[in-house]
Amino acid sequence: MNAVENVKRIHLPEMKIAAFPVLTTNEKEMSGKGKISNEWQLFYQENRSQQIENKKGSSVYAIYTNYELDENGLYTFAIGHEVVDNNSNQVPLFIIPECTYEVFTTKVGPISKIVPEAWGEIWEWSKTNERAFITDFEVYDQRASNPEEAQVDIFISVK
Repeated sequence: MNAVENVKRIHLPEMKIAAFPVLTTNEKEMSGKGKISNEWQLFYQENRSQQIENKKGSSVYAIYTNYELDENGLYTFAIGHEVVDNNSNQVPLFIIPECTYEVFTTKVGPISKIVPEAWGEIWEWSKTNERAFITDFEVYDQRASNPEEAQVDIFISVK
């Protein structure tokens, strides 16, 4: 594993994420016809973070949820923040259920390089480990404040 610095297993309680969703597939994302990179641009260009009320901390969450099947099917991708409560009807609320996760910590580097490389290793890891395909997410905390020298945690739900 070259793109991942550390892997650990943890159990997390339920979380609420207010986030802006789109539907996509890994096939579309790999073909260059995906929506994820555009959603990141819109999140910052439209200052979507400011539209989310009752934030719990400043970390940005990128979530993968509502899997149709597994990594081969349709899923919802959304970018937002963990919230204490969501009083706003403007931003959809996603409930991440209590679950056990394998947490992959990327090496330090440019986000545009380290996150896709880490996902490549996660897909390899998935061949011999059972993913739950409930909700997976990436956490962009203070370690990702400089996009050229960032480190990201990727949480993969496991059975």
